[in-house]
Amino acid sequence: MRHQSIWLADDGWGVEVIDQTGLPAQCQIRRVASVGEVLGAIVGGVVRGPGLISVLAGYGLALAARRDPDIVPVMTAWHALSATDPRCPRLRGVLDRMREVLDVTPPAERAHRAYMEADAIAAEELAGNLAIGRHAMGMLRRVGAGGGDGKPQTLLLAAEPGWLSSVGWGAASAGLFLAQEQVDLRRATGGVLGEDIAPPQVVTIGPLAAWEMVEAGIPHSPCDLDGALDLVRRGVVERLFVAAIRASARGDVLVPAGTGDLARAAKVAGAPLHVCLPAAAINWQALGPGTITAPGTDILPLSLITGFITDRGPVAAEADALLDRFPDHEPMSIGELPAANDA
Repeated sequence: MRHQSIWLADDGWGVEVIDQTGLPAQCQIRRVASVGEVLGAIVGGVVRGPGLISVLAGYGLALAARRDPDIVPVMTAWHALSATDPRCPRLRGVLDRMREVLDVTPPAERAHRAYMEADAIAAEELAGNLAIGRHAMGMLRRVGAGGGDGKPQTLLLAAEPGWLSSVGWGAASAGLFLAQEQVDLRRATGGVLGEDIAPPQVVTIGPLAAWEMVEAGIPHSPCDLDGALDLVRRGVVERLFVAAIRASARGDVLVPAGTGDLARAAKVAGAPLHVCLPAAAINWQALGPGTITAPGTDILPLSLITGFITDRGPVAAEADALLDRFPDHEPMSIGELPAANDA
């Protein structure tokens, strides 16, 4: 693993994160040691991205249990953390999972058990995005080979940022990082190990995505959203990788503002658009876009998506394709929905 954005401090209970507010000019580590500091880091933009925020929230409940293992203050922390983004399936999934564990754990063991569960959640977040990257590798090999003339295609990475917004692998950029590791390994061993992958020409949007590419040694061309849109419209970009904030069970995808314009331009230009989508980011009770929307974002309908790359492999951009690939996440019927006071 090249990078890490969140970890336990040397004392074994404090949590340390990379402060994204100082990047790309300065990389600083911020320590959070209370629920209040976790909330401040989320609201203040020290940590960004639903994956990283959800993992930090899990550790936030562990910090709450360490300070006072009684279930009342722990649940007070649960409510405060869930209020930061009530519609985020990843955040709600993590907090509900932590609550279920803490509910059945004796107070004397609650803090220790909370840290164990938060560690497991962080490891699963890491593994999920790494799996997406591995599934994307085959696609990148084809992209790197070009259209038969040997010239690498130009790929637009519409994700800002990548691994910084997760634990250590970004959903949309993990494939690029894995490909670069193969190139580095081949160079370091004189061609004995590693694959000879012809990397695509990568265009990134925003300073943090560019910083990540520089840190990994991945050749890229940075630009802003307007510049990326111009490249797509002119046909320079031949393929797009998009990171989803969240999605409905039928494949409507919530993305940062401006990504919708990129997707529509890609549709006109005939450039495939692939959404990198962890299962944890899917709201399995949402069968349409109405319950996943958020201010300052766009919704991508299935008509603009070529396909999904999930932690279980590629999925077609069809209404029930995600449900078919994840049968263990069948949506609840109306009668099974929790009561309002249980939500």
